[in-house]
Amino acid sequence: MRVWADNWQITMADCVLCKIASGQELAKVVWENSEFVCLENKYPRAPTHVLVMPKAHIDKEQVRNNILPGFHEKMMSAVFETVRYLGLDAKGYRLINNGAGYNHFEHEHWHILSGLKEKQE
Repeated sequence: MRVWADNWQITMADCVLCKIASGQELAKVVWENSEFVCLENKYPRAPTHVLVMPKAHIDKEQVRNNILPGFHEKMMSAVFETVRYLGLDAKGYRLINNGAGYNHFEHEHWHILSGLKEKQE
C-alpha cells in the first residue's frame, strides 16, 4: 500500500470518489492541483454545484478525529482556491460538509454551491 503524508492512504478499491480521482470513473474536472480535485456534481442542487476532495482517500472518520496534521488547512485552501477560480468570491456561495449519516461517501469532500438565493420572507 502506498501512503501519502505518512498515513494518508492513496485509494480504496470500493470508493467511487477514489475511482473518479484516479480517472477510473468519468467526471467533469473543474479545477485541480497535485493533492485535490474539484468536480461538477452529478446531481446538482444549484446552478453551480461542485465537489472538492482530496485525490487520496481521506476518510471522514480520519478528519473527525483530526489524525492527519495539516489536512484541514490544505483542504480549505483547495476549497477557497476553487471558489476564486470559479469567480464565486464575488457572486456568493455556500459551503456544505456532510457527515454522521448525512453523507453518501466516506471519502472526505466539500460541496460548493452558488446561484440560488434563500427565499425572502
